[in-house]
Amino acid sequence: MGLIDELKLKFRTGDIVTRLVFINCVMFLAMLLLDIWFTIFSFGEDKFAYIVCNYPWSPYILAKRPWSIVTSLFASWGLFHLIFNMVTLYWLGSVFLRYFTSNNLRGLYILGGIVGMAVFTGVFMLFPSLQLKDWAGSMPLCSACILTICSALAFRVPDTTEPIPLIGPVKIKYIVIALAVIDVSMLPDVNPVTDSVHLAAGLTGWAFVVLLRKGKDITAPINAIAVWIESLIHKK
Repeated sequence: MGLIDELKLKFRTGDIVTRLVFINCVMFLAMLLLDIWFTIFSFGEDKFAYIVCNYPWSPYILAKRPWSIVTSLFASWGLFHLIFNMVTLYWLGSVFLRYFTSNNLRGLYILGGIVGMAVFTGVFMLFPSLQLKDWAGSMPLCSACILTICSALAFRVPDTTEPIPLIGPVKIKYIVIALAVIDVSMLPDVNPVTDSVHLAAGLTGWAFVVLLRKGKDITAPINAIAVWIESLIHKK
């Protein structure tokens, strides 16, 4: 069995965390290869593929790049940010599955991205002066999606401990806080808009836990759509 076949098998048989890690890595590789191709043929601006795959704050630009609604969910700021995101997702995503379902994780990942998009556009529209800033443009939402999952876990079992090499057992709430701070520090341009998106992601995780305790699963509609899309793909 070749490498490609092994990867396909791993994707088909892996859990939701493994699949999300695969999709994120494939998205990063695809954007990298496209940017190399565009650079060779002098097509578009620098990092053109990266820009058009991220979520733009402007509804006008979004209308020209509707695919960014999906691609931005699996995009990171760069290689080191991707590695950080994937280690966090694989680690705490696996812990998440001890207390929630795979559907919860998938739905919450997507929901975190949707909320991030709404906040990203909303802040720019609410404060037009921000549109003139050098960092105004588009944003990858992978880290916001992952933060939503991590915050839900922290609110669900805040005092549960996880072992960390050379440190020992650490409470999940402190792990999530530390990872959130590191994630924000890795952003190329720290600004109130991206900060607002990450804050909204954390609040979404909190709202998910609170409502789930009341018997309301806010990820259910998203999962219903995801299952419908999967059924269409399998039919083809």
